[in-house]
Amino acid sequence: MSFISSHFRLDTLSQYSFVYLTAVDFISQYPMFAEALLKQLRPTEIGVIPQHPLDRCLDTFFLNTAEHFIAVLNTQVADDLVANAASPYLGSNAESNTFEAFEAAHSVMLAIMAVPHNVALAASRIEEYAEKLFERPLLPSSLLETIRFRVESASTQPLANKSNTDEVHAQPMSEKAALVLALIQSLPCLELEALEAWLPVAARLCYVVQDPDLRQLCRNRLWEVISNGTMDVDRAAFCANWWNTRSGRELALYGEEKPVPGRLINDSMDELSRL
Repeated sequence: MSFISSHFRLDTLSQYSFVYLTAVDFISQYPMFAEALLKQLRPTEIGVIPQHPLDRCLDTFFLNTAEHFIAVLNTQVADDLVANAASPYLGSNAESNTFEAFEAAHSVMLAIMAVPHNVALAASRIEEYAEKLFERPLLPSSLLETIRFRVESASTQPLANKSNTDEVHAQPMSEKAALVLALIQSLPCLELEALEAWLPVAARLCYVVQDPDLRQLCRNRLWEVISNGTMDVDRAAFCANWWNTRSGRELALYGEEKPVPGRLINDSMDELSRL
């Protein structure tokens, strides 16, 4: 049934869809039954992509089914049973014939990290997950384009500080500035071709931040990322070239490729000292 539904789409088989979703809804009311069902459906060998197409089809069915129960599973089961089963399909070594399992794995991982009681699990998995995402050639630019698009409409109001610490001197952060900082922070993970495209975008986005202090914070962070050893040798060399010969300095300091005549001489020393 999994093979049939995956090839003819679940929504085209109304009777099967009704029975399947009704069963999921019923089992979701009993977390112990949901855990027992997933243990019966789990891959024979967790952590590897099986060679046989039927086994990969069963893995896809398991991941799609597990996604429905993530909210009622305890954190340990979600990690040991589901996240570990999804892990081999997340990386760039996923072949074209595992694309459906690849999509299911990413969907279930996002579901795991979105559940409030899995916050500790999300914190432990997010770095590995992000690294695997950025290994895929086109995905980094797609994600950054999503961030760039969101920056345009993001709020400039200070975000609520939910920290339990007494950091009274912490910089109030807006949604817009946080998104720009997230984009800047991702630059060391990009391939050179993508880095060439996104460096000037990151520099310009600093000037979309209206608050002067937050704008300076973004500019400082951009300078740190391209100059403090975060980049590897090839990326660092490219950033140095971009800064010195490809209008990178002007973009970072003024938000424009060609500074207003006379301003560079008068302001550059002050701006560089602030960076």
